[in-house]
Amino acid sequence: MRRPSPPAEGEAQTGPLILYSLLTGGLAGGAALLASLALKAVEARVGGLLGYLPPGPPGEGGLGQAFTGPSSPLLPLLLLPALFALSGWVASLPGAFPRARAYLAALVQLGAYSPLGREGLLGGLGLWVGEVLGKRFSRIGRVLAFAGLAAGLGASLHAPVAGALLATEMRYRGLRLEAQALAPALLGALAGFTVYGALLGYAPLVPVRAEASWGALPLGFGLGLGAALLGTLWLQGAGLLERGSSRLSLPLRHGLLGLALGLALLLAPEALGQGTGWLALATTPLLFPEAVLYLLLAKGLLLVLALGSRAPGGLLTPALVLGGLLGALVGKLPLPAALPGPEALALASGAALLAGVARAPFAALVLAAEWGGYALLPLVLPAVFVSYALTEAQSLGPEGQAAPPSETPPQTAPPPSGPEAASGPGSPRG
Repeated sequence: MRRPSPPAEGEAQTGPLILYSLLTGGLAGGAALLASLALKAVEARVGGLLGYLPPGPPGEGGLGQAFTGPSSPLLPLLLLPALFALSGWVASLPGAFPRARAYLAALVQLGAYSPLGREGLLGGLGLWVGEVLGKRFSRIGRVLAFAGLAAGLGASLHAPVAGALLATEMRYRGLRLEAQALAPALLGALAGFTVYGALLGYAPLVPVRAEASWGALPLGFGLGLGAALLGTLWLQGAGLLERGSSRLSLPLRHGLLGLALGLALLLAPEALGQGTGWLALATTPLLFPEAVLYLLLAKGLLLVLALGSRAPGGLLTPALVLGGLLGALVGKLPLPAALPGPEALALASGAALLAGVARAPFAALVLAAEWGGYALLPLVLPAVFVSYALTEAQSLGPEGQAAPPSETPPQTAPPPSGPEAASGPGSPRG
């Protein structure tokens, strides 16, 4: 009787890879949960001081808002610039613990009305967990960084499969999906969201209940064109601002962003924060088309300022919100009754802008399915790939932040970012 042949090297590592990927994802999901709770505490504290607490993500029970206004118009114009300048100064200092200081700056600024996304912070923490465990379990290698990063992104977006695809698509450009990275990313994202959702819920971040027929295909192409134009204006505007302010110190640029947010609190408070709650409201009859247009313009301006000032935070949630507002505005126009409504158009347009800005069309499609189901594919599919094809290519770093494109060969972990905001690797800046 022949003895069974020993397993191949790849097969022998399958068990440890599954085990360590799940462990990494669970720990990264726990870190994301703690960071999210800390962020909510900062938001509550700042909101109490300045009299405005934006509505949070609907999937985490956060549609309620509070607005009493600041006790004095000067308070936000003094407090927010000080907070942003101080946190930017702390993050940019040379010395020990650059990553920890970068995460602290992100926590402060995201909690103080920054329009950028929390996935920069949560994804960065997950990436750090994966890198630490990857060094500890050298037998598996550095692919555990993908598991941690995907766990943080998936938890932030309440979309674990999309988070896994984002972790790999933003790394490997040109529609390439690397199997060796995707497997631990999927395992890590699912384990991480299991831990994260145990306290904050497993519902989609912005739930959508709608369907689309094949008759919506032309509208999908139109949404893709609009999202590509909007994404290009956003990135180009931010690039112009960054180049024009490059001689200013980072703390000063962050302080000026804080001043702009203070003015927005007095003039357009709806544009502050990540905006997922206002996106959900924009798809309802509560907001008229003029209000949605005003919110779209104000939100777009703040995102240009935030990205151009190199503030910490991710671009994934802002892309979903900004594109979603565009779709919600189109949905409030007098369209034929047979076409999908504002909810469906908001999801399709948000996914399209995400695909173009993040260079991640597969992740955008899956996220739309995780939030709204596959019944929207006839609308989402053309929107996503038209926007992806027409938006100027600018890849994002490993936590969903703006970064120069990487051409590192496959089979490697996400590169640690070297952001100006942190003066070191792994910063969650946008």
